[in-house]
Amino acid sequence: MAMANNITDLVNKIEYRLGLIPLADHLPKEFSKDKWAGVIQRDTLVTFSRYFPNRVRFPVNTKTCDKAREDGKWVYYIKDEFLGGAKLLGAMDIDWQDTSADNLSVGQTAGYGYYIPNYGGMESTFDAFLSTQMSADVASLYNNNIYLEFTYPNKLSITRAGNIDVNLQSFVVTLLVEHSNLSTISPTKMETFEALAQADVANFLFMNLRYYDQLETIYVNIDLKLNELEQAAGKRQDIIDEIKNSYVSAANDNIPYIMTVSG
Repeated sequence: MAMANNITDLVNKIEYRLGLIPLADHLPKEFSKDKWAGVIQRDTLVTFSRYFPNRVRFPVNTKTCDKAREDGKWVYYIKDEFLGGAKLLGAMDIDWQDTSADNLSVGQTAGYGYYIPNYGGMESTFDAFLSTQMSADVASLYNNNIYLEFTYPNKLSITRAGNIDVNLQSFVVTLLVEHSNLSTISPTKMETFEALAQADVANFLFMNLRYYDQLETIYVNIDLKLNELEQAAGKRQDIIDEIKNSYVSAANDNIPYIMTVSG
């Protein structure tokens, strides 16, 4: 499984960052190193996905969804079996870059259309940009404000101004799902993810091993020195605050963030 090597590398990194190499082989079995991957899967991936989910293209049709008529419009209920086991968190928009299915026909209803067959060479690039912008300006006059509505947990619908009915046989949308492994997390976000995973593992160990600390047995008086683990676990909220601060920014691919530069 692709996840195994990534998780193994991350667990090894957490082990030496927390200074647990001398202790790892002596931990109780239920808290041993091979259990840490489960903590990352249950806690870290879930929390991280809520702020930086995995973005996937999804075809909406009668095979992948149950289609029904509700409140005067067509709605689509996504079937779980076509999500590949991933947990659905939300939906972004119709994938306008996809010209297959019925996406193109929806785009063409907005005035002059979104797709303009104007591919010039270097000498006409500037004119092509001007032509595209002018067409977009004209199209905006007749735009019916087509947008996607998502209702948790799995309901999709297309809404337009004036209650104009939209009945498509097939179109493509961009869904937001929970990361199932590390391979779908951008390398530019891994530093934050690793810090969160380290805090989660430290919290798991501290909250459980504290019951073993200072425990007297007939063989030895156990003194685990858990202060460092407690401090590492306490950093989790600071990391969450950092993620929240960067959630609505250009660092997040999953928000409609536009930057405008004026000269």
